[in-house]
Amino acid sequence: MERDEKLRPATSYTSTSLHEAVKLRREEQDTIGVQSVPEFFREACQKYAQLPALVWEQSAEQQDWITLSYADYEQRVEQAALMMLHVGLEERSSLAVLSFNCPEWFFAELGALRAGGVVAGIYPSNSAEACYHALKTSDATVCVVDDDKQMAKLRAIKHRLPRLKAVIQLHGPYESFVNQEPDYFSWQHLTQTLETLDTEQLQQELERRERGIYANDCAMLIFTSGTVGMPKAVMLTHDSVVYDTRIVSATMKNTVLGAERLVSYLPLSHIAAQIFDIFVAMSHGGCVYFADKDALKGTLVRSFLKAKPTRMFGVPRVFEKFQERLVAAEAKAKPYSRLLLSKAREVVAQHQLAIIAGEKLSLYAQAKYWLANLIVRPIRQMLGLELCKSFLTGGAPVSPELKQFFLGLDMPLADVYGMSETGGAITLNERITNLYSSGAPILGTEVTIDKPDVNGQGEILMRGRNNFMGYLGEPGKTEEAITPDGWLRSGDVGYLDAHGNVVISGRLKELIITAGGENIPPVHIEELIKHELPCVSNALLVGDHRKYLTVLLALKTKSDPSTGLPLDQLREETIEWLNELGLKQTLLSELLNIRADLQLPSDANALDAALKINAEPKLLQALEAGIKRANKNAISKAQCVQKFALLPHEFTLATGELGPTLKIRRNIVHTKYGPLIDRLYK
Repeated sequence: MERDEKLRPATSYTSTSLHEAVKLRREEQDTIGVQSVPEFFREACQKYAQLPALVWEQSAEQQDWITLSYADYEQRVEQAALMMLHVGLEERSSLAVLSFNCPEWFFAELGALRAGGVVAGIYPSNSAEACYHALKTSDATVCVVDDDKQMAKLRAIKHRLPRLKAVIQLHGPYESFVNQEPDYFSWQHLTQTLETLDTEQLQQELERRERGIYANDCAMLIFTSGTVGMPKAVMLTHDSVVYDTRIVSATMKNTVLGAERLVSYLPLSHIAAQIFDIFVAMSHGGCVYFADKDALKGTLVRSFLKAKPTRMFGVPRVFEKFQERLVAAEAKAKPYSRLLLSKAREVVAQHQLAIIAGEKLSLYAQAKYWLANLIVRPIRQMLGLELCKSFLTGGAPVSPELKQFFLGLDMPLADVYGMSETGGAITLNERITNLYSSGAPILGTEVTIDKPDVNGQGEILMRGRNNFMGYLGEPGKTEEAITPDGWLRSGDVGYLDAHGNVVISGRLKELIITAGGENIPPVHIEELIKHELPCVSNALLVGDHRKYLTVLLALKTKSDPSTGLPLDQLREETIEWLNELGLKQTLLSELLNIRADLQLPSDANALDAALKINAEPKLLQALEAGIKRANKNAISKAQCVQKFALLPHEFTLATGELGPTLKIRRNIVHTKYGPLIDRLYK
């Protein structure tokens, strides 16, 4: 087959229209073939036909699990493609999906792509107005929603979306208008309807549309989880998705075709979950287990215990939650057990560090590791991760302390660096050689530093075949993001070390520029403070255009597993830390002298409580001492924190300080606690 046979004629490497294809940035030595997503999917289903593809729980009460083979997976996707045609999905328009991860998301997405559509995921936490923006921007003609709560959002905005022909609800309960009024359907009803229809005409239309799909067409829209203004729609080609999948799959070590298992729980609206859960799993003939909706509120381990995953991807906050859970369990153990576990973790961490350093291990060192691992292994078993070979993390900065903690559990965290605009990963640091970098760029990706300073630091630029087409309908912003010679501006500040590893210092937008003109990346300073103060859950640095730096501190408390809201009860490690100060409080309200029930989520109540905090003097002295210790490790005097203020609760998704991918939404916190921040500068 000729090299460009599957490509639509194109004149540019960028586009901001769903109706235009783009040129692919392929080097002469690039031997990876061109495929559309439907071709890639069909190939996997035929190759692994009898292997298990998807596993999900039909009923939590009865613990009834359903397993679908790749052959059945292909049939379900064809059924979904016919369903999309039946309800009016137009070519080159979007199928929007507003749902938590579930098998129907996979069926609908791959079915829409077969039907010549484009897929656009919408975060379930979005407001009705944010959903309207996503649906209008993406040119959606069909929308799939999770449940009655998401259907209510669509019901409120559909009259403003003349192109939206159908809304399909996946799971009950259903309001009376579903399946009764035009344009509102249940997935189950449509499935049954298709079984009674003569689908010959739909089949012919599906075949016609499939013949018109090219690998350089847009396949997917990923809405950036930006915190300023409405999100932009990142356009990714079929080729970008398939190419990144192939490279990531080839980069992963010790893969066994047909034997890989993973759990789908991070939002599929995010590029990482798209590539890892749907496509990388498929490329290995792997099996995907679906977690329940409360995975990020505390039920994830239950899914891991069922699936026994061989690969895991998590944002740093997920690993932090595991750490908190393990530290709390350890605090309840007997002193002898705690000492034994501590020594074992130390030995395992030393073993991992020796491997990272490339040292040759003596028989004595190997024997010590083997014995220590016998003590540590039950912890991984408790998490359901004893068979896991890869612990991948990305989407936010990972502290050295977190990496060190998991080294001691024989769970080395491998950095993955990438963004929506790169179609997924550009580094995947499984062959870890250090704890400070994100690793070297993956095959086919170039990385350079724009306008490096004396330390070699500057904006990270990347170029490759997997780079995005552009921002849908935003030619100006596309030009700002991509240089004329094809380099993508990441917005991240960093440098390349002597071995070509990418080292990230922070976000350009997050850089604090003090009144004295000093550029300060906040994450480094925040991590220094958290290292000195194990009682602190969140530290947020403030100081943009101010004379000095201050920090907002939230102490570690428990959270409600059903709502995700922070509770008044302090966590065990916080209580233990307080006991060392001679403080016996177990409730945050007692420690800060504020009311116990803040009736969260309420920004007004949180701010009111923050302004009334009258904390125990011993606590304030200990926090101040911790900040002073952190300041000793500051790079310059300008990077020392001068003042701090306590907050009345932890940052959570439910209270709005964390975004859908669990990153801190800094501008939201600044706005919420504006008067408290102003008080620090008076």
